[in-house]
Amino acid sequence: MKLRVAAHVHSAWSYDGKWTLEQLARAFSKRGYDAVLMAEHDRTFDAARWLDYRDACAAASQSGALLVPGIEYSDAENRVHVPVWGADRFLGANRPTIELLRDAAGERGFSVIAHPGRRDAWTTLAPECFALASAIETWNRKYDGWAPSAIALRLAEEHGLRRFAGLDFHTAKQFFPMAMEVQSPTASGDGIFEALRAGTFAPVVLRLPGDRFASGPGLAGARTAEFVRRRLARAVRQVRGRVKRSLHASP
Repeated sequence: MKLRVAAHVHSAWSYDGKWTLEQLARAFSKRGYDAVLMAEHDRTFDAARWLDYRDACAAASQSGALLVPGIEYSDAENRVHVPVWGADRFLGANRPTIELLRDAAGERGFSVIAHPGRRDAWTTLAPECFALASAIETWNRKYDGWAPSAIALRLAEEHGLRRFAGLDFHTAKQFFPMAMEVQSPTASGDGIFEALRAGTFAPVVLRLPGDRFASGPGLAGARTAEFVRRRLARAVRQVRGRVKRSLHASP
């Protein structure tokens, strides 16, 4: 069964999320997604809140797309982030990455090294971290924009890690035609966990295989689009700033 899955999504259960679980289930369903891999920040969670959150995801899934509960774990410096799906228990907040990855592997969790280029997080990781991780986020919509990360693509190649694409969704600005195409035995959380562990998934962008954007003309085109996007965004910010300053200067 082929499922179109949105990955790395935050709700109001995260300290920086705005959307309710029900809103997310409806919004992603309307955009053609079958499921959403949630990834709430670990800071405000403990074992009890994790259990409540799993129940809340199950209830909200009745509103639209299946919400698959997960946690984005971070180290004490909030530098390295690792979303984990499929672990039954909460693994603890602000832990050393190597310990977190070992525990995730022991729980048969699917762990992803997220946005490794953010704050040069990848430079802090020991080789064992790459060996323990299930995948690496080679394309993060929030931080990488319209093109995959050159650093993450290189790390995936060097360490033999599967490529993963995540929206890192917090606001409507992060909607993007990106998904993980998951070959799951069933349209359920357990089925998706099984597929992730088996590696039967692949990034899809603009309904095209993500590999097309990892090298050659596809990568060049994506990087050009991202360059133009950033230039336009900067120009818009500058215009808005000038308008704001002129309005404040008006008598």
